[in-house]
Amino acid sequence: MAETAKKLVREYETVYLLKAETPEDQVEEIKERLRGVVGREGGKVIRFTNQGKRRTAFPVAKDQKALYMHCLYLGLPGLVAEFERNLRMIDVVTKFQSVKLADGIDIDSRQVEADVKVAPVEEEKPREDRGFGEREESFDAEAGEGGEE
Repeated sequence: MAETAKKLVREYETVYLLKAETPEDQVEEIKERLRGVVGREGGKVIRFTNQGKRRTAFPVAKDQKALYMHCLYLGLPGLVAEFERNLRMIDVVTKFQSVKLADGIDIDSRQVEADVKVAPVEEEKPREDRGFGEREESFDAEAGEGGEE
């Protein structure tokens, strides 16, 4: 009965926002720095996803747009604190959030995937100025007469 002990870890994801004007080479440097942190702490980076520049729901660091990045990784519980500590030290990182996805993952069973760059989102077109009370489509009175009595 000679079983090899499996190394069970947790699966995490971190989404972080970079300033919109961050150059591509600096984005790559940040990814490599974070890979080093995960490796040093005994974890494994599964994938980085560059989701491109997008408009934020509210201004973040006085900016309306940000570069969205996603990192999926495996590691022990202390890894997230070190990962986030490194994110705080990088000036172009404006916001981040980490989430635990799963417990008891065998670190050797998960394969490293290639980094992904998502196609950019189409720019939102501004709405034309409309007067107060004007609608784009006319209201159909017959459609509203369904079940009210």
